[in-house]
Amino acid sequence: MNRFHTIENKGTDCRFCGFLNSGSKNSEIDTPWMLGEQYAAFVSVGALVPGWSLIVPTDHKINLSKDYSNKNFWSFVKEAASVLENNFGNFSIFEHGAFKAESKTSCGTGHAHLHMVPVNFSLFEAAKAFNTEMTWEKCLASEVAEKSKSSEYLFVADSFDGELTQGYICVLEEETSQFFRKVIATKLGMPEKFDYKTSKMLEVSKDSVEKLSNYCWSISNKTRSA
Repeated sequence: MNRFHTIENKGTDCRFCGFLNSGSKNSEIDTPWMLGEQYAAFVSVGALVPGWSLIVPTDHKINLSKDYSNKNFWSFVKEAASVLENNFGNFSIFEHGAFKAESKTSCGTGHAHLHMVPVNFSLFEAAKAFNTEMTWEKCLASEVAEKSKSSEYLFVADSFDGELTQGYICVLEEETSQFFRKVIATKLGMPEKFDYKTSKMLEVSKDSVEKLSNYCWSISNKTRSA
């Protein structure tokens, strides 16, 4: 994967499309640490733990429900997952699946993205404990589009197995903002820091992107010299 080749985008009002635009000049945090033709990997602003990363489609879309059945998506995620795991250990994945950009569920980012978060606890079990009234159903990632039935959803998985990744889906009855961030912040004992807009955790993000980018460079250099 090339960290620096640029992408043309149509979502001119979207911050992720702006980061990926061929003419943009981004900060280190807003530069992908891995970039492909169809997907990019960024660190997350508001990273409550080191290594918190996002998988973002280079084409503008609102959620990943159809991408979960796309082999190119899983090929990119597998490569990013290998980098993340080698640097930060095991991780959980989640998505706040919105169906419109202005929805609270999109968390202020109307561009689809998958969170990959290195944590040493079950994010699913923490989510269940955080709100005992929510209903969860076991779900393969590839079944999200079918099971969400065009409704907004939350998807979470504690283990990663490419196309066979199995997690849990909660079909939402109403919009919900930054749900998994609230879950993680509470589990870590700092519930007041859940909001990435007010608790940006920039030093964590900067350290993470530097480590992940350098690792990608080292792998790329070894490949070229082989």
